[in-house]
Amino acid sequence: MVLKELLYHAQSCGNGDNTLNAMKFAIEQLAQEDADERFVIILSDANFERHSISPQDFSQLMTLDDHVNAFVIFLGSIDEQATHLKCALPTGKAFICKETAEFSQILRAIFTSTVVGLTGTGQD
Repeated sequence: MVLKELLYHAQSCGNGDNTLNAMKFAIEQLAQEDADERFVIILSDANFERHSISPQDFSQLMTLDDHVNAFVIFLGSIDEQATHLKCALPTGKAFICKETAEFSQILRAIFTSTVVGLTGTGQD
């Protein structure tokens, strides 16, 4: 059901990029929820330049609230953009997914890292 809604939204949304606004909204909303763990996982093509997103602004939002664990998974990349961005973002908060099979491993690493209190098991 959720995937159908995401697909519908992707097909009908307007042009432009709302990555930072959406990330801020998600973090602020989750921070208010009563939960043991709170996760925001951003999926990105690592094309920050196209949308005038700076790694500094992205990093600042990722660490906006200590009660929310924010991560980014870069799906694909032009040249080495994802690698450069991963180095510029908080350690252990950015992952690069080059193959479909890696996606579940990355999610496992994200969820495991917060359970054991380690937010730095970054994977390439």
